[in-house]
Amino acid sequence: MASLLCNARECPGRGVRAAGRWVESVPSPSWVPEAGGSEVPPAMQPALPPGIQLTETLEKMQQGTLMRKVKSKSWKKQRYFKLQDDCMTIWYQSKRTGKIESAFSISDVETVREGHQSEVLQSLAEEFPPERCFTIVFYGRRGNLDLIAGTEEEAQCWVQGLRQLIEVATSMDQRERIDQYPSHGRSDKNKDGRMNFKEVQRLLKMMNVDMNEDHALRLFQAADKSESGTLEGEEFVLFYKALTEREEVQSLFQEFSEDGKKLTLLELVDFLRQEQLEEEGTEELAMELIDKYEPSETARARHALSADGFLMYLCSPEGSIFNPQHRALWQDMTQPLCHYFISSSHNTYLIEDQIRGQSSIEGYIRALKRGCRCLEVDCWDGPNGEPIVYHGHTFTSKIPFREVVSTLGKYAFQASDFPVILSLENHCSMEQQEVLAQQLKDILGEQLLTATTDGRIPTQLPSPEVRGRAG
Repeated sequence: MASLLCNARECPGRGVRAAGRWVESVPSPSWVPEAGGSEVPPAMQPALPPGIQLTETLEKMQQGTLMRKVKSKSWKKQRYFKLQDDCMTIWYQSKRTGKIESAFSISDVETVREGHQSEVLQSLAEEFPPERCFTIVFYGRRGNLDLIAGTEEEAQCWVQGLRQLIEVATSMDQRERIDQYPSHGRSDKNKDGRMNFKEVQRLLKMMNVDMNEDHALRLFQAADKSESGTLEGEEFVLFYKALTEREEVQSLFQEFSEDGKKLTLLELVDFLRQEQLEEEGTEELAMELIDKYEPSETARARHALSADGFLMYLCSPEGSIFNPQHRALWQDMTQPLCHYFISSSHNTYLIEDQIRGQSSIEGYIRALKRGCRCLEVDCWDGPNGEPIVYHGHTFTSKIPFREVVSTLGKYAFQASDFPVILSLENHCSMEQQEVLAQQLKDILGEQLLTATTDGRIPTQLPSPEVRGRAG
């Protein structure tokens, strides 16, 4: 096999690049106290992230805006959206009850799409103009957020403001992310500086930590040294450390640390050489890692790495098992397509279960933006002579084939210009097969590969060098 046809971001998850070991990555700590200390999380005193100036747009977002949250043609609820003082958190609440429904971090947002770029908003095109509509797209499996602003100006305010904040969030270095992660202060409902167990549960939910309630309660009670039923100051630090403790990481740390509290510069060099298989410039690299990931100023001054800094390093790009040199394409890409592993998707159109789940063009958008190069399209006869896409003989929803092809034309080559393979599972009648073929030609145009580039009868499959084409 010659190579992989996949975007670098498609590669396996992070872990420790260590011989004979694998330490699975976890989200980086949101803040880390001084080694051995009891600092209160800096998020209690929100500060603007580096690179952000409080513009008129952001000030309007902080004042809040009433918009419609949309889930279907019949479900359109008014919600009050507000950017928090830290400029990294947005919460929204019901207009009717005033109850806060949810909050999310800017760092969880992948992009913002303007106009009718979701099926739900497309279904409302006659009722609401595209200038007032936009979609917030999240990383991972979290569902998108379709919103309709009251005016075009309000929509543009939020679209431009969110894009500005997303750009800042993605450019933050590790230390800035620590300081600016969404504050736990918004979980402190009564603002008394203490957090009871219900408030801690709310915090865990906001942090996307899925933890057994009994286990969370045990950690809470162990940290509650005052036995007051609440956490404050040093108690919250203890709870946080218990929450983020990793036995396998701690074991690895203890193996190289003589005193069990820190890694000296030489001990870190030993780790880099023996476990990470770094060969050149290890002392300089160790100094760089300490300066970048050690949260304690005292430890940094002593050229030492605490357990907290060690965990942060392992969860960073520098600690990734993926070789960064392989981000640049170096393989021979002139072989026939069948000589390669190809990043593929199955039931691409499904974003939920395959029996009753929702079929959506969002599945295709997400796959293409991740660099997927082979998409499955299950085609069936639809009403009014229009082919449809769904999981046949099930209760999944249906989407027009035309919309799938339009989505392909728009997103196919944003993440990669390597060719896209359409795996058409064709269940259509002859009449609708003709419609299907015509829609492919009309919508994709020159992007659709219908013949060899040299006009000759092919003796083998084309190579990935047929860039920017689909077939």
